[in-house]
Amino acid sequence: MDNFLRRLKYYGIGFGIGMLFVFFFFKNKGCAWTPSNRVKSAIFERIIVLSEKEQQRLAEMHISNKELLQILRDSDIDFQKSEKSSRFKVYHLNCTSKTGKTFVVKITLGEDSFISEVQLKDTKSSKIKYSDKGFGKFIYFPKPKDLIYVDTTDLLICQQEALKIENNNKLYQQIIKTGKIDFEKSNLYLNPKPEHFITFKDKKNRAIAAKGIWFMDKIEIVQLFLDFENDCK
Repeated sequence: MDNFLRRLKYYGIGFGIGMLFVFFFFKNKGCAWTPSNRVKSAIFERIIVLSEKEQQRLAEMHISNKELLQILRDSDIDFQKSEKSSRFKVYHLNCTSKTGKTFVVKITLGEDSFISEVQLKDTKSSKIKYSDKGFGKFIYFPKPKDLIYVDTTDLLICQQEALKIENNNKLYQQIIKTGKIDFEKSNLYLNPKPEHFITFKDKKNRAIAAKGIWFMDKIEIVQLFLDFENDCK
């Protein structure tokens, strides 16, 4: 019994030291179960978007997209200043650039949207809305190859054949390379599912548009719009 208690004591001491190491040396970054990291995980499961206006602000701050993504990962979430009581959540992030400049980011996290929009403004979270004009640049995509799938209607199958995009992954790669979201044509507050209007180019540099919804952690393409003559009806 004494041996067991001694081992249990050593285990407890070791576990306690390990927890302190994680919390104080790694600032909770190694703890996936913390509220902050759960929110960041949810954000990075989506496509992260910057509007044209925010792209200009970022350029004026001399911060690249790559640096911004790392800043978001390293940021501190102020839950007191975040809007987290509705289906359209907005989180207040206190950020620091590599040059030591501090600034505030608001980032959206709609439950039924596959995008998170970054806004570089210190406005109340409850006042933040999706952009409704212009285009948004995709600056981050989740890694899964099967993130996008196309509905299997005869029309969509025909359109994919016309585009010579044989599978969903090839469509995804084209969107990664040339895609952007059209805020004006999107309906990001529609119930029960927001509609996202994406524009991109095919391999022949022809303009394509796609309407997609967020379904079971996947982007379902429900309509394609081809800006060239084809036999699909």
